[in-house]
Amino acid sequence: MPSPPSPPDDDTAVLPRTSSADEDLSSAIAAAAPKRWWNRTTLALLGLVLAIGGFLGGVQAQERWGESSAPASPRPAGSVAPGGGMRQSPGTSGTVKLVDGTTLYVQTAEGETITVRTTDTTAVKLAQTTTLDQLTTGQQVTVQGATDADGIVTATTVTAG
Repeated sequence: MPSPPSPPDDDTAVLPRTSSADEDLSSAIAAAAPKRWWNRTTLALLGLVLAIGGFLGGVQAQERWGESSAPASPRPAGSVAPGGGMRQSPGTSGTVKLVDGTTLYVQTAEGETITVRTTDTTAVKLAQTTTLDQLTTGQQVTVQGATDADGIVTATTVTAG
């Protein structure tokens, strides 16, 4: 039976020899190969830049063309703003139910009665600027002003007709 080959005297392993021509060719191919311009970090940063750019673009588009963040159905003029403060009313239309001194009561098409407080600076218009006592019960009016916590509108303008 043949004996197994003996290990080399030193602790180095025997490796197959390569020619220097093979090494030179491998080095030349590696040097000529195009270098990759990206890696994982580059891709992650590119993704982050795109996400931030998309977010900022969306913010700009919302500011320019978007709807306001107001509720979809506006509250009637007799409603109270959040926090109970005064808010500017876009206007209320309805029929004069009663004129009592400087207070006007307007019934909306929905049947709700809105209390309207007027001041000396409230403009009351009827084909021309007039006074509150010129309004009659049953007359159609549009009221603009601010609504307080009690739902009372302080009118800036009352327009009849």
